[in-house]
Amino acid sequence: MIRMSLFILLFFSFAQATAAEQSPTLDVIDVGEGDAILIGEKTQGWALIDSGNLISGFRVVDYMKTRGIDSLTHLITTHPHPDHIGGVFPVLHNFRVENLYDNGEKLRATPDNDFYRRYVELFRRREGYRALKEGDILILGDIRLRILSPKSSDEFEDWNSNSLVIMLEHKSFRALLVGDANRETERALLSRHKNLKAQVLKIGHHGADDASSEEFLKAVGPKLAILSVGKEQLAQEKPSKALLSRLKKLDIKVLRTDIRGDIRVDLDD
Repeated sequence: MIRMSLFILLFFSFAQATAAEQSPTLDVIDVGEGDAILIGEKTQGWALIDSGNLISGFRVVDYMKTRGIDSLTHLITTHPHPDHIGGVFPVLHNFRVENLYDNGEKLRATPDNDFYRRYVELFRRREGYRALKEGDILILGDIRLRILSPKSSDEFEDWNSNSLVIMLEHKSFRALLVGDANRETERALLSRHKNLKAQVLKIGHHGADDASSEEFLKAVGPKLAILSVGKEQLAQEKPSKALLSRLKKLDIKVLRTDIRGDIRVDLDD
């Protein structure tokens, strides 16, 4: 009887662990100053949205390897600021990547600008690259990644405003991932999209006060707001006290990478 009970307990524990492994997740990786978001699970494939900065990009590589990942279906950079694209160099060196995307922002990729010259050579000239815009949809198993903004690579003058805004959809779950999008982008989103509702919102521009207006937060109505921010950004007022006050006023739970480290959301739970 004891042996049978032990067998049942072990089988149940194994079944729970297997189900957990097969459930897709959204991981906001602690990269300090920057963004890196890993989505998927091993049978459906993986997508990486942004890749940290030139230093923390190596941590993204280590994080993915600990998850047993050896390839990416989609590698997406929301906009070409170094704290979002710096990690693509070690990522492309360590993993097979099927598809590469960014917003097509015009870059000064000249001999005297080594960083962007190498980004163009390594990323945009690679087979499988294309620029994304509003209306595009990427598929990752049961997950859909819908691009809500921008309409074109030059819709806005500001690079942050031109960030790719992505709505992740899985069954009844939705997460809105906005890169460094600011209030200019938010106004455009509110005017063009009737339904921005999402249970999870990745806060724009690392919590700076030029993003996440009260009107936008109410339209999205998240239960959870995730802040990707480094301890070194506190002096830059990221996140701003005004933003934290708005989130508290609207009773939105907040998780921060500078306090909690890596943050994982189970898309099935």
